[in-house]
Formats: sequence, structure tokens, C-alpha cells
Amino acid sequence: MRVLFSTWPAHGHLLPLLPLIRAAQHAGHEVVVASGAEGVAEARRRGLTTWDVGPSRAEADAAFRDRVPNLGAIPPEQRMATVISGMFGAAAFTRAAQLVPRALEWKPDLVVHPITELAGAVAAARTGARHAVHGLGPLPGEAWDWFGARLGELSNAWDVPELPAAILDVPYLDNCPPGLQADAVRAFGNRRPLRPTSGEVLPGEHLPWDPDKLPHERSVHLTLGTLFFGATEVFRTALAGLAELPVNVLVTAGPGSDPGRFGAQPANVFVTDFAPHALLLPHCSGLVTQGGASTIVAALCHGLPHLILPQGADQFANSATAERAGVALVVPPADLTPEAVAGAAARLLEDPALTRRARTIQAEINEMPDAADVLAELTDARR
Repeated sequence: MRVLFSTWPAHGHLLPLLPLIRAAQHAGHEVVVASGAEGVAEARRRGLTTWDVGPSRAEADAAFRDRVPNLGAIPPEQRMATVISGMFGAAAFTRAAQLVPRALEWKPDLVVHPITELAGAVAAARTGARHAVHGLGPLPGEAWDWFGARLGELSNAWDVPELPAAILDVPYLDNCPPGLQADAVRAFGNRRPLRPTSGEVLPGEHLPWDPDKLPHERSVHLTLGTLFFGATEVFRTALAGLAELPVNVLVTAGPGSDPGRFGAQPANVFVTDFAPHALLLPHCSGLVTQGGASTIVAALCHGLPHLILPQGADQFANSATAERAGVALVVPPADLTPEAVAGAAARLLEDPALTRRARTIQAEINEMPDAADVLAELTDARR
């Protein structure tokens, strides 16, 4: 079979697809990943066949800023919908214009796309391919109200007016463990649990530090993900607090960024630009992050609790979800000081209830169907 994966061009959207992508390859299917420039670069680095379609993440972000130059002027309760409609929704029209003709020529048998990527849905409808929507971890129950808001307009433009109703019956691959959030994206009726992972390790990848030679027994991972890593002052504030604790602070500064931009650091702080979670997290006792959905789930794959410093996008909702689930502490922007980070991180490491709850959800994840089983259902000719 031919399997097309279409995704928004960001690590946090592509990497959750990898278990299913690898399962499709191992099953002998022909696989293509369609994305913007950043997604294509990461997929190619992993040896995948790609189509460069639609705007890059940088282009989509610039276009959004032109349309909404002052997001702060938008009422807080409208900002999430504004960002999703103005960035993800708008980009889908450009991506579909390039994706759909290639899909019609290639004729995929199955199309899989994250909830954030509407162009993939149109490609499935126009080609008549089987269709699955991939979750992204702990998204609010009403997330489809935001991400699907422009699907009607896009569907009409491509003469598939039935798609907005039909998509809610296609398989929704829910990679959010119910112990974290039982009602993630509640709009979809045909839900299939899918075991998440913390990512993969490519041949030759290794940590830039020897975990056995670090000065302290315990380590904490500090990251602001792959979208918000430009928030240098947030990094510096967190580092000023974490460096005072008797732990190793393992920092990823952001893909391709300069690890030296934080200046000289004490002997217990180790900085690199990027390290695979699958390599890094087994050596950690907890995480301090911005609260991206995929990062929260990756931590739980290893039974690790979280200190979340939300910065924007869905991170405030994600952090509230993780806090309610008993696996995270939260320091909001208004309270962000070195002292607040140090105090919360110390509690993260000393409160056994947080780790116990994270390990309970880890066990729950281990019981979810893996990608090979889910793919077999999606490609079963009898269905």
C-alpha cells in the first residue's frame, strides 16, 4: 500500500507520527511524508521520502504576524482560536494547493495527518484514500472547534463539502493516555488508542555528556521545545534557579541554536542544542519545560514528573491538564523567578506522589496498542 503522512512542519507534530511511519515501513508499505521546509528537513534526516509542500513554519508565522501584528490586543479568551485559525488554518489552503495534485497523481491508499493539518484531510477526500487523524497528546476537549474551524471553507474550495461531517467518523488515533486526559479532542467518535513513544534514536546519535560521569546522582532536563527556544530570558531565569540545586541540569537550547548564548554556566549545567528524548530521559529524574503536548507525553513514557513554565500556544491548557493529573507543577509567567523555579524543582524531586502518579500513567501507556497493531487495523483489506 501507499501511505501518505501530511504534517505541520515542526518537530512536535512530525515526531509523534514516527511510530506509525516506521510501522508502515516495516510492513513493506511505500511511505511519503509531506510537510513544509522544516518538517521535510527533519524527515529527510531520518531517511524518509518527502514532498516539500505548502509554507514553511517560518513563512506561516510571518504571514500570521502580518495579519495579526499585535496578538496582545486580542481578548485572552480569543487568542487560541485566533492563532490556530490564522496560522494553521490559513497555511492549510497553501499546503492543499500543492499537496492535493501530487496526491491525486500518486494515489495513496491511506492518508494520516495530525489534527493540526487540514490539507491532509482534503487529500484523503479527493483521492478516496482511507483516512486517519492523529492526535497530539493532551489537547483540550474543544480543540477541534479551533483546528477544524476552517475545514468547511477549505472543503468547499476543493469540492468535498461532505468532509467536515465525515472526518468526525474516521479513526482518531488518540496517543493521549486516559490517565492524563480522558476527553482529549472529544469531537471524534471513532477513537483508537495508540501507544505514544518518546521518539527514536538514529544511528550515530549519542548524548554529548557521559551520564556516568556527571557530578550529581540526579539530573533534570531543561528545554523550551522546538518552537519557543528563542525565549532566552526564560532559559536564563530557569537556569539561575536550577543551578543552585544539587542536580545535573541537562539543557537543550533548541535545534540549530547556539548553546553558548546563555553565557558561562556552573559545573552542574550542561548545554547542547538538541538531544533525542529517547536517549536523554532515561537518565533524568524530572523535566522543566514549556509544556508542549508531545514533551509532556514523552516524559510520561519514562514515568517522569514535570515542572512546566508555560509560554504560549496550547501550553497553558496543557500545563493545567498535567497539573490536574498529578504529574506536574506549574510556574506561570507572572511568577517566574529563579527562586520560584528552584523551589518548584526541589518539590518536583522530593514529592514522591508526583513520581508515583507519573509511573502509574507510564504503566497505562505500556498497555496501549502499539503502532504496528494500529496500522494493521487501518490497512486491513477486510475493513
